[in-house]
Amino acid sequence: MKKIVFFTFLFSFLLILLTFLNYKIEVIETKIIDTEIVNKKLEKDLVFYKSEWEYVNSPENISYLSKQHLHHKPAELIEFQHFINLLLNERHTDE
Repeated sequence: MKKIVFFTFLFSFLLILLTFLNYKIEVIETKIIDTEIVNKKLEKDLVFYKSEWEYVNSPENISYLSKQHLHHKPAELIEFQHFINLLLNERHTDE
């Protein structure tokens, strides 16, 4: 009789333990699925942001924005000797 009670208790305990373990496994599986969904969304967002970044940094777009907002004028090139003379004249005037 004691053996039957002991084995019944052991069987019940193991069944409860397996049920608890099964619950934990299901919770972990749902977390994994949620994480995979978030990961896929983040990958799609990354692809979108990369394409946006490529558009924003394209030479055509930078040229267009600089013409529209900077209002710069083309610079004239000077010869090297004139540049040296400018530097030397500035040094003489600073002293």
